Parts: sequence; C-alpha cells; structure tokens
Amino acid sequence: MVAPDSEAPSNPRIVPATRESPSAAEARHSADLYIRTSWVDAALALSELEKGNIEGGRTSLWIRAWLQEQLFVLGCFLQGDAGKVLFVAILVLSTFCVGLKSAQIHSRVDQLWVQEGGRLESELKYIAKALGETDSSTHQLIIQTAKDPDASLLHAKALLDHLEVVKAATRVTVHMYDTEWRLKDLCYSPSIPDFEEYHIEKIFENIIPCAIITPLDCFWEGSQLLGPDYPISVPFLQHKLKWTQLNPQEVLEEVKGLKIQFPLSTMEAYMKRAGITSAYMKKPCLDPTDTHCPDTAPNKNGQIPDVAAVLSNGCYGFAAAYMHWPEQLIVGGVTRNNTSALRSARALQSVVQLMGEREMFEYWSESHKVHHVGWNQEKAASILDAWQRKFATEVRKTAASVSPLYTFHPFSTSTLNDILGKFSELSLKNIVVGYMIMLIYVAVTLMQWQDPVRSQAGVGIAGVLLLSMSVAAGLGFCALLGIPFNATSTQIVPFLALGLGVQDMFLLTHTYVEQSGDVPREERTGLVLKKSGLSVLLASLCNAMAFLAAALLPIPALRAFCLQAAILLLFNLGSMLLVFPAMISLDLRRRSAARSDLLCCIMPESPLPTRVKRTSGRSTTRSGKTDKNAVKDTSRQPLDPDNGGAEAKKPCCLSLSLTKWAKTHYTPFIMRPDVKVTSMLALIAVILASVWGATKVKDGLDLTDIVPENTDEHEFLSRQEKYFGFYNMYAVTQGDFEYPTNQKLLYEYHDQFVRIPNIIKNDNGGLTKFWLSLFRDWLLDLQDAFDRDFANGCITSEFFHSNASDEGILAYKLLVQTGHVDNPIEKALIKDVKNGHRLVDKEGIINPKAFYNYLSAWATNDALAYGASQGNLKPQPKRWTHLPKDENLNIPKSSPLIYTQLPFYLSGLTDTENIKNMIMSVRELCLKFEAKGLANFPSGIPFLFWEQYLYLRTSLMYALGCALAAVFIAVMVLLLNAWAALLVTLSLALLVLQLVGTMAALGVKLSAVPAVLLVLAIGRGVHFTVHLCLAFVTSIGCRRRRAMLAVEAVLAPVLHGALAAALAASMLATSEFGFVARLFLRLLLALVILGLINGLLFFPIVLALLGPAAEVRPLEHPERLSTPSPKCSPIASRKSNSDKSRNKPSPRSCAPSLTTITEEPSWHSSGQSAQSSMQSIVVQPEVVVETTTYNGSDSNSGRSTPTKTSHSGSITTKVTATANIKVEVVTPSDRKSRRSYHYYDRDRRRDRDDERDRDRDRDRDRDRDRDRDRDRDRDRERDRDRSRDRRDRYRDEREHRASPRENGRDSGHESDSSRH
Repeated sequence: MVAPDSEAPSNPRIVPATRESPSAAEARHSADLYIRTSWVDAALALSELEKGNIEGGRTSLWIRAWLQEQLFVLGCFLQGDAGKVLFVAILVLSTFCVGLKSAQIHSRVDQLWVQEGGRLESELKYIAKALGETDSSTHQLIIQTAKDPDASLLHAKALLDHLEVVKAATRVTVHMYDTEWRLKDLCYSPSIPDFEEYHIEKIFENIIPCAIITPLDCFWEGSQLLGPDYPISVPFLQHKLKWTQLNPQEVLEEVKGLKIQFPLSTMEAYMKRAGITSAYMKKPCLDPTDTHCPDTAPNKNGQIPDVAAVLSNGCYGFAAAYMHWPEQLIVGGVTRNNTSALRSARALQSVVQLMGEREMFEYWSESHKVHHVGWNQEKAASILDAWQRKFATEVRKTAASVSPLYTFHPFSTSTLNDILGKFSELSLKNIVVGYMIMLIYVAVTLMQWQDPVRSQAGVGIAGVLLLSMSVAAGLGFCALLGIPFNATSTQIVPFLALGLGVQDMFLLTHTYVEQSGDVPREERTGLVLKKSGLSVLLASLCNAMAFLAAALLPIPALRAFCLQAAILLLFNLGSMLLVFPAMISLDLRRRSAARSDLLCCIMPESPLPTRVKRTSGRSTTRSGKTDKNAVKDTSRQPLDPDNGGAEAKKPCCLSLSLTKWAKTHYTPFIMRPDVKVTSMLALIAVILASVWGATKVKDGLDLTDIVPENTDEHEFLSRQEKYFGFYNMYAVTQGDFEYPTNQKLLYEYHDQFVRIPNIIKNDNGGLTKFWLSLFRDWLLDLQDAFDRDFANGCITSEFFHSNASDEGILAYKLLVQTGHVDNPIEKALIKDVKNGHRLVDKEGIINPKAFYNYLSAWATNDALAYGASQGNLKPQPKRWTHLPKDENLNIPKSSPLIYTQLPFYLSGLTDTENIKNMIMSVRELCLKFEAKGLANFPSGIPFLFWEQYLYLRTSLMYALGCALAAVFIAVMVLLLNAWAALLVTLSLALLVLQLVGTMAALGVKLSAVPAVLLVLAIGRGVHFTVHLCLAFVTSIGCRRRRAMLAVEAVLAPVLHGALAAALAASMLATSEFGFVARLFLRLLLALVILGLINGLLFFPIVLALLGPAAEVRPLEHPERLSTPSPKCSPIASRKSNSDKSRNKPSPRSCAPSLTTITEEPSWHSSGQSAQSSMQSIVVQPEVVVETTTYNGSDSNSGRSTPTKTSHSGSITTKVTATANIKVEVVTPSDRKSRRSYHYYDRDRRRDRDDERDRDRDRDRDRDRDRDRDRDRDRDRERDRDRSRDRRDRYRDEREHRASPRENGRDSGHESDSSRH
C-alpha cells in the first residue's frame, strides 16, 4: 500500500461522475495531458498506444519516453543534491575560466582570411620558407588634402606646406637603449657598390639618402628631404657635399681632374646605369625667390612653375633610372584636360620607406652601435614602433602650425596590424554593460512586485550569472584546445552565447512558473526537465551541429568562430540541464519557507499564503478528518500562465499574460482565412524580394570599416581609398625552374603583364625592367667595354694589361668562366669571342653555362641596380667584389634560384569588383605560364586582402548547406519525422535568404564577417522554429488546432528570448568601431525581427496548412486523449499456516478498469502534473458457504464440490456470512508508475508553510492505520481459528447423533433455502 503523495492536501474518494460540473470537465479535458500527451508524458501516450486507444509512431514515442525518463531522473537527482551540484559546477566552470590566460589572438590578415589548405596559404608558406618568417619593409605615409573638398592642390603653396610637414617629420629622433636613432638608421637606402678604400665607401654610405617617394622630387625642394643632416667633408674637395647643392656629374669631373687613386671608371659606369646626372640642380624651384635656389634651376628668379605640367607622368628621384614615382602614386583625385595632362588634384602623398624589423636587426647586428645591448629582433621592432609613433605625432603637430587650409594624415603599414589587433581585443566594457542590461531585463520580466514569495527574479538573475560564467568557461576551454581568438570571437560570440542561453533559460523558467502546486515537491525539478528539457536539448544540439558543420569552412576566422560557438552552446546546454535545475530546486526551498525573492532573509507580511476555506466537498483523510493543511498554491506568477479565478484578478504591474493573449487574441487572428491568405502572399513577396536583393549584394569590406572613426588612421584610409587606389604587387617565380635555360620564357612572362589594365606602364607604354633585364643590361655594358679594350689590345686572350678599363677587366673575368666546378676557368674561350662566345648572345640570352657565376658578380658590383630591381633573389647570390688589380679569375658560383620577384604597380583599384577582376586576370595569366613549366604566383596586398572574395560565396554556400543538413539530421533523429525536419530546414533557409535581402537593403557588402552572421542566422533561427515544430507535432487535433496550441505554448519564452538577444546585441552600438555598429548591430537586430516574424507568423500558418501529422491521434475524441485508466495495484496475498494446503486464488483481472465504476475527476488544468491519491470503495456482499458430509466411503473421498441432490447418509450444512470488504485503489509505489498516472485537482492549493506538519500528520496517520490493520488481521486470524474449531466440534457431534429424521428435515430446509 502506498501512502498519498506528500504534496496532496487531501485524499478525496472517487465520487460519481455526475458530481463533476460540465465546466470542470471541459477544463480537465483541455489540460496538456489530454491535448499534448507526448510532450507531458510520452510514456502514457505509449501505454495508450499499446492498449489500442490511440494511433501514432511507436518508435518516436518510445524515444521520447526514454528521454523524458532520463531527464526526470536527472531533475530529481539535481533537486535532491542541489547544493552539492551547484558547488561542483562553480568549481568546474572556474577551472575552465583559467584557460583564458592562454588565449591566442589572431589579427593579421593571413591568419584570419587565408583559406586553409588553399592556394594562397601554400603560396604564403612558400614565401615564408624562402624569405623567413618576417615582415618586409614598412612604409610611413602622409596624405595631404584641402579642407575645401573642391580645392586643387596643384600649386606651389600646397607643395611648400607639404615640404614643411614632411621635412619636420623626417627629422624626428628617438632615444632608446642609450642610443639616438634617426631616419637614416631606420630607412631603406639604395645599395652602393663595394669599394676597396674604406673612407670612400664611408663617404658614399653617408651621402646616399633614404628612399622617399614624394611629389617634391619633381622640384629642387625635394633635395631638402635627402640631407645629410650635416654636410660631408671630402679631403680632396674644397666644398662640402649636400644634396641641395650637389651635382654628381660635376663632382665626378672634379675628381677626375685631381688625378687621385679612385675607381673613376667604376663610379662613372655606376652613375650612368643609375641615371645619376645633375640630381636636383636643374629642376625648377617652387619658390624662385629662395636664395638657396640654384642658379641652374630653369626658373631662377623667374615665375612659379606650372605644377600640374611638371607633375604629369610622375617624378624622378636622384637616380632617375631606378627611381621613377608614377603619377598615380603621388597625386590623387586628379582631373585631366583633353590631352590627358593634369588639370587639378585633390590629394598629395609622400611615402618614407623603412626597413622591416628583421632587416634592421640584420643590418645593425655587426655594428658597434648595438654591441652594448642585447641586440635582437624585438628591440629592432620596438625602435621602429617608437619612431613611427613619434613621426605621426610630429606630422599632426607641424600640420597644425603650417596652414589652416590643409589637413595632413599620417599612416604606417604597421599601424594597420595594430588596428586589427585592437579590433580583435575583448571589449570588457561592452560585455559588462550588455550583461548588466540582460540582468535587469530578466529581473524585471520575472519579478512579481506584489507577491515577493512567488517572484522569480532571483532565479533569472542566477541564470544570467550562470550563463556568464559558462561563456567564460567555454572560451577558456577553447583557449586550452588551441583555438585562436579573433574579432568575431570578441565582438560576436559572447553576445551570441548569452542570447541563445537566455532563451533556453526562459523556456525552463516558463515551465517552472506554469507548474501546479499539487505536484510532489521532490519531483518538481524532474517534471520541469521532463517537459522542457527535450526542447532545450533539441534546440542546442541543432545549433551545435549547425556550427560544427559550418566549421568545415576553410577560412580560419570562420572556422574559429564556428568551433567556439559550438563549444559555448554545449557549455550552455550543460549549464541549463545540469546546473540551472539545481538553482530552481534551491528556489523551491525558498518558496516553501515563504521567503521573499532576492531578499531571502525577509519574511514578507503581505501577501501571506492564505488557507483555502471550503464550505462543501471538504477533503478527508482515511481517518475521516478534515485536512487542515489545505492551503493556496504559491508556485504561480501572472507573467505568462493564466492563473484564473481570484488570483487572476490581483493587480500587478506585469499582469500581462502572453500565453493568455496568444490564446484569446493572437492565434485566432492569424488562423483566420483572410489572414492566412494575406500572410502567404506576403511571404511569397518577401521571398521574391529577398532573391532579387541577394543578386544585388556586392562583395567587399573596406579597410575604413574596421578602423575606429574619428582617428587619423580612419581619415587616411578613407582619403587613400577615395583618391588613390594604388597598390604594389609581385609576380613570384619558384624553384624547380631552370632560369639559365628558360630566360625567354621568363621575358615572355614579364611582357604578358602589360595586358593587365591596372598595371602602371612607363612613359613608353611598356613595363619597368625587372631583375633579369637589369642583369642583362649590365652584362651588355661590360661586353661593350671588353670589346673596346680587346680591339685596342688592352686585353688579350691570355691576360689583361694595366691600361684596360675596370669594366673590360671584369668582362674578361666573366668570359673565362665555364660554369663547371672541376674546371671553372678556360682562357681559350676568349678566342671564341668573335665566333659567338659572349656574355649575352644576339638574342639577348645570358650565357646559360656561367649564368650563376655572372649572377654573383652582378649582385655585388651593381648593387644599386640589384636593389632597385626588388628581385629579392633567394638564395642570395654569393658576394664577389671585383678588384681590377686582382689577378685571381675565380668567381664563385651562386646556388640555383628558388625564389625571385617581378615588381609591378597597380592603380585604379577603388572597389572590390575592380580588384576581383584584376586578381582573376593575373591568376589566369599565372596559370597559363604554369602550364608552360614556369611555377609562379602573384603576391601583394590585393591578393592577401581580396582574394578571399573569389571563393567566399562558394565557401559560404557550402557552410550553409552543411549547417542546414546538420539541423535536418538532428530534427529527423529526435522527432523521427522527415516532413517536420524538412519544414524546419526550409524555414531556416528562407530566414538566411531574407537576411541576405536585408543586407542589400541596408547597403551591407558581403565579406567574411557578414558570412559569419549568415551562419549564425541558422543557429538563431532554430529557436524560432524547432520549439514550435516540437509543440506542433506533440499536440492533438487538426493542423489548425495544433498550430494554435503550439503558438500558445512557445510564444512567451521565444519572445522573451528574442528581446533579451536584441538587448544584448544593442550593446554593440557603444563600440568605438563604427563597423561593429553598422554591420553587427543592424544585422543582428534584423535577424531577431525576421526570426520573430517567421517563427510566430509565417511558420505557424505553414504548419496549419502543410504541417506534419501528430504523434498521437486518439480514436475516440478527435481533439483530446480519452481519460486514461490507472494501472492495477499489485495483489498482496496473505497466507496462514492453515491455508498452506489450500489452492492459491487466481489473480484479479485488470479489466474492466475503475473508469467503468466512475470517471476520475482529477485530470485537469494545463501544466499540472498528475498526483497519485488513494481512493476507497466499500461494498458489503453476502457469502454463502455450503459443506456436505457423506457417510461411508464418500466421507473419505476427499471431494469438496457441493451438490444439489441429497445423498443417503449425507449431512448438508449451510452457513451464511456477511463480509465488509474495503477495496483501496492505490497507484503503484514505484516512482515511474506514479509519475504516469498522477491526478490533477485545480481546487487543491496549499501553503508551503504547513508542508512539514502535513508530512508528519501523514506519517502518523499511516503508522496508526498500519497498526490498526495489523491488529485487525490478528483478530481475524483468531476468529477464523475459533470458528474452525467450533465447526469441527459441531461436525463430530452431529455425526454421532445423526438420525434419519433429522437428516430429512435438514434436507427439506436446504431445499427451501435454495429456493430463497
């Protein structure tokens, strides 16, 4: 026998069905157990299916019943050990949070957007392997614009102001590591040839200036930027050298006249090849009245030059052959006249080229300047960073004092990485503010101001704090796994995880609020998980699988985001199913003690839980006493569920019931035929508009979008994007290519780039020379010098004389090279000069056999050309310095090349579409020559930043397809309904399509970041569709009715979760990056709005029209389940010593059930759980016992079957007995059976204050009844024993006194009794 449930205030007996009013029966039949049976208790639905009362899917019901069983057991366990579970959870989550210390943040472009395993990644790896894991040279840039956007800068005043700013900025110095560092120590300078005399080499080292690209190089004032800071004294010259007064040709002629020991011919050839002539002495002066303006200037004391005409076709540096600055690089925003000459310009740009950190480290590593410090690459990087920051500060300072008409914007290429790094940093302020707003929203939503005991604000706040810790722990776990962090990890993931987790929390809280007070307290948490745990599990698994599927994307930033989102969702799932129920259990204890929410130490005076006053139908216990512990339930709040009755009339600031509103107003409205037709037409129009918008979405992500607004960097990038669009690129050739024998193919490859429209051409319409053509020109000059000396007899086949020129001697040494290691020198080759043995043949092909010997000589002895070629040959050619007096003819052979560069300048790249077209053209050219055997690929900023757009759409479609497939599989496995899974998947696909159309309407371009948001849309959309689909499938009735029931069930938690997510996303508006507010915030809010419209309007109507079949389909009633019958109680057979020899009674049949006696009135109210209560029926039957005794052998025959005919010699005795039999209907004692057959009673409410007293009274009554039953059983045994003894004695006496007359009288009496 099982005692009544501890939560039951009374144990009413089963009353006839006529006592239940029609309204009560209707309310009972509209309960969730009747209309959403498989959602409330799938085991009951499965039982009814086995009895044949319903139709449905047995497998899906069995799976759901098993899952509900496990969730129920889990909830009961968590409720029993809530404190321990919460303590262990906090320890575990705190441990994972420590992993945040090992987080790695990726901010470089190649780390974020380069496709893993793709072509670009392999190319970057090849470059890193060939050049080393370092950055190349950096650039310090200055852009000048007018404050009047229509003003032109092509006049002398603007250029003079530009000069003042650039000159002041290039003079800055930084003092670090006990050393003064200036521009000359950090900049990139043209290489100079090696000289035998150290003092000559030192003079040239000081006189060669830094490489500065500026429009000032078209004028004499450009020389003021070259220095040197202090004029250089030359012992054999009367004047000091400074670029403002230096004419290199005149100096060389002066040195020739001195007849000193100096390699004049080498220097003269060097200057000739480099185009070093008069330098700046014959260039016009911007200010002709300047006293320092040289007399050789064409406008000395004359007119101001025509700046536009001078700047046309670009400017030249001091080495005109290698220093040509294209017009597109130094002048921006130009307009032209009919002859394509410059007419006006809106911007001017200057570029200071600095060494990279590795180059600076290697350059100074052997110098005494850094011997006193532990010189390393980090120190070089810190010096460069400090100098660049001071450079920018000086530009801003000088620009403010120079002219109020112009603005100057400094920028460094290294600053871009700093910006990306800052963009990837975690904004604690935004996260804290966002989470605080979420706390406030949850507290206000769940707060019940007039009844603090029934308020749920504390549970909501605890849930948000739990989610916060779960997010931190999940990110720490990601860091421990080595998943790198990036901008999406810091800007999106925390708010995404919080929004999705809060939606699950609202779902659990909504179920907890709806729970009836007559549910056993020890089972309340279990029943919450039993009802809503499956929805939470399904939505979270769909989200996690979608993100894990999208992690197949090869783009590192997207992959990291998807993996982190999936892991955080799994952490949130664990928190919601394992930890949050423990918090609910602790809140149950608080409410049982009637303590206030939030302020648990306060016992509120009003409203107190009031006792229920009953005037009729009082509940009685088995002892017949009135239950004094019947109190009003305190477990409900009027936020969403409809309390009904007097409780619903209580005024409350949050008295709006979303569930009641959905039931009475919203669902009837959207199910109207005209609304359905209008909505479907609107859906079709939205789909068509989204498809049209998707075709209009452009690719691209401007650099200005990822830079904080109102900063110098943002202003610079916006001006550069608007006025210049200038980039440089390299065509890289790889190893496994025979350069000496395939020179024609290399020339053809270089010439083909002239067809790329964005590549800047030279004045003749061709391309600038690359390393191989410069190498060939040097050899041709040497060949000409050799031919002259050979013709003059200065050089013979065996030897060269002292009167031979330096170039002729060098050519002789090169010509005798064979290229063979075992026989490197062969003088006989000189005899074949006339027969065709030359350094360069008639077709312009360098001697293939000695190609790498020649390369060693060229790289060292023509260093300026080698450096200007930007060939970056790897392995670096071996050094060999030519000394005319050195008779050693051996020239070392360089190693075969595995890496070379061909430089090009690009212009007109102002938008992503142009850049994509350029990239595709270059890639097509490279593939064409790769098929010919030349392994090559392009390199440069456009390819690094924008090549992702070539395959972004394909990768995005692949990721979205994988995510949708994952959702389909998850829904299919858990619901076993292919049509439901297909509808959910199609709804999510339409949501993504609508978001793409919204991007077109908002003007958002498609890049990797919006691609992340599109993948995120699937995760967010799951919450708008899966809960609704699950509620629809588990409801009973026609499609229209089930759609209405589904909306009623999920509207409140879905709406609250969406609003919470919108509030969390709104914190992105405070970001200092305008890109975050413009893109993330707009798209996230659009996602929430579209999700609500689709999930609460379009999707319910689609389900009402095309929804899948219900899991449970009753056979008797079309819209509800028939009243279930409880299981039979187990029969406990009592045995006595005297009954051991008797036959065991056959077990009672379970049919007919108690519903054939009366209908239980205790199934009722939505959201209430069934309660087991003991019911009693007392009957008083009469039992007739007949015994017959036979004389003779028959008396010993052992037959006990009574007969209606008399036997001679037999004695028949009739005994009539009346027995009171009490039939007790009790649900089985095991929790699993009790759980499936609880009875509901809306009117039984009680107060948690009397719970302990009621438990003690119940236990005391149970013990008293048990003792009374044992006493009664003992009395019955004694009575039966005494009766048996009396019958035996009486039978013996009758046998001895028997007479025929008595027997006949007895027989007649028996016949009379039989007739009666």
